[in-house]
This record gives sequence, C-alpha cells and structure tokens, in this order.
Amino acid sequence: MVDKRISLRAFERDDVRELHRWMNDPESLRLVGRAPVTYEEALRHYEKKKQSGDLVLAIVGEGKPLVGWIFLKDIEHEHGRAGIGILLAPESRGSGYGRLAMEQMIDLGFRQLRLHKIYLTTRSINERAIQLYTRLGFVTEGRLRQHAYVDGAYSDTLFMGLLSEEWHHKD
Repeated sequence: MVDKRISLRAFERDDVRELHRWMNDPESLRLVGRAPVTYEEALRHYEKKKQSGDLVLAIVGEGKPLVGWIFLKDIEHEHGRAGIGILLAPESRGSGYGRLAMEQMIDLGFRQLRLHKIYLTTRSINERAIQLYTRLGFVTEGRLRQHAYVDGAYSDTLFMGLLSEEWHHKD
C-alpha cells in the first residue's frame, strides 16, 4: 500500500489527538455538518469504529507523519459492499493526498477484500469532494433533499457508489 507520495498504515490510538484537531477544524465542521467534539468524544468515535470492524487507516504523507485518516465502514462481505470515508488535516487539503489515499483504499477494498461495491455520502455543498469522487468513478445514485442543516441552511446529501467493474485504476 505504498504510493510515491503517501502510504497507509493502521490508525493508532495515539493518532486520535490529530483526529480531534481535524474534526474541530471549521471547514470540516461545515462540510460534515457536525458540532465541535471533545478529545474524549473523538477517542470514543475512533474506538467505536474499531470495535464495529471498520478498517481504519492513517494516511502518511511524504516527510509528514500523519495527514489524515481513511476508512471502510459497515463492511458486509455477504453483500460485497462497504462505505468509505476520509478526513484530511486542514493543511493537507488540496495537495492530492485525498485522491491518492482514496485510490489505495478502493484498490484494497476491491482487490483484497473482494468487495463488489464501495459507496459514500457527501453534502452537496462539498464541491471539491464531489469532483474528486466523480473523477474516481463514483456515480450519484441518489439525493436526499434538504437532508442536513449546515450554516443556517438545509443542504442535500448525495449518495454515491462505485462498482468493482467500474474501477479502472492503473497499477
């Protein structure tokens, strides 16, 4: 799982300090639609993901110890599907780390876990994420109208999916 600019490794309990910082970043709060969280809440969030069987990995950048986390959640082997999520450190956004990490995690999901479908949800206001997901091959499968209340207004939530036969990532 190594790329020219990033690698993925197990997300450890010691990494939660950074996760806490990222989760409380103003842009993260706006785009994900969360309220600020305490360190203890961030730790519980991480521990809950691990206990539920989610595959939680740290994104390590070239010369940087930790630039984000990425995970496959709700992994259902009997149906061949899982959700994917990613959160980058504010200073690492827009640098290509998200695309590289998504490519590696999608490859892992389709090739190693033998998933048939990887899906996600995102707010319609998160244009940068929607562009990335579309470039990766995700297709909008549904729209939940005015599903999230963010910055004093309702926003749609998009449901996007990618099938294994649609994934054309080159090795």
